[in-house]
Amino acid sequence: MNNLDDIITPTFNWLMKKNKVAIATVVSTWGSAPRQIGGQMVINNNGEIIGSVSGGCVENSVISEALESIKDRKHRIKDYGITNDLAWEVGLACGGNLKILIQPLEDNDKIIYAIKKNIDNRKQIIVKNDCITGKREIIQNIEGGQKKTSFLDKNQNIFYHIIEPKPRLFVVGGVHLSQSLSSLANICEYDVTIIDPRDYFANKQRFPNDKIINEWPDIALEKFNLNSSDSIVTLTHDPKIDDLALKLALDSKIGYIGSLGSKKTHEARIERLLAEGVSIVKINQIHSPIGLNISSKTPQEIAISIMAEITQVRRSY
Repeated sequence: MNNLDDIITPTFNWLMKKNKVAIATVVSTWGSAPRQIGGQMVINNNGEIIGSVSGGCVENSVISEALESIKDRKHRIKDYGITNDLAWEVGLACGGNLKILIQPLEDNDKIIYAIKKNIDNRKQIIVKNDCITGKREIIQNIEGGQKKTSFLDKNQNIFYHIIEPKPRLFVVGGVHLSQSLSSLANICEYDVTIIDPRDYFANKQRFPNDKIINEWPDIALEKFNLNSSDSIVTLTHDPKIDDLALKLALDSKIGYIGSLGSKKTHEARIERLLAEGVSIVKINQIHSPIGLNISSKTPQEIAISIMAEITQVRRSY
């Protein structure tokens, strides 16, 4: 999965304001590269930038190349080697190499507009970039089977950029722990939804940056098409609320399911779900006790362990 910074939305806004724009994309890396494949930076004709393609060590050169690309309307492929000394300066353990594709965008760029539409509709999109001609096109499938992350076909000199929707985190229960978890998830750029029928727990005063749904979880979650980019955690300790969310999530294609509670609590949860007709195979998808074992005690520490586990599962796809 390739969930990097959303630079498409601000790029779209620049184009709507008639800015001249070029986009730089990391298409290949080797060694201790500061940005993963698919990382992007956008540059307008005023030299303003969005995003990044490195830890700061090659940005100046990329900006200069992008400004030239805006002028001559030609794409560029640039290879950058990061020395060990320079890597140390920007916080890397050792040097590496970056291959960066720089492309000028059209004034009414159909590719950017299509990506923006798919992001808004939470749909995956694949952009095929010909590194020889600079041509871009949107495709439905990749020959040889679907891939989960962006990659460079070195034989064909084609870069396939796979853009996924922004990850979502559904938090069932507007409890104290949820406030800490919400803060971390927002820092990690998740789209956070708090679900709790009790409005004195789930409200904008307690969760100012999140979507609030004051309904029972089974009703609330039916409104969403849950997929592998989504995660859900149940934190109320109340089976009447948590179990409704778990049963619906276990019947979906959601990427991560976690539930708060001790081993004893989870054993009781298993018995309840089995009695409801949920198979043990599905029940085993639940991460409980929730979070990585980092000996956490406080709500803040438990939130860190939960986000760490969600990250571990998400990045293992």
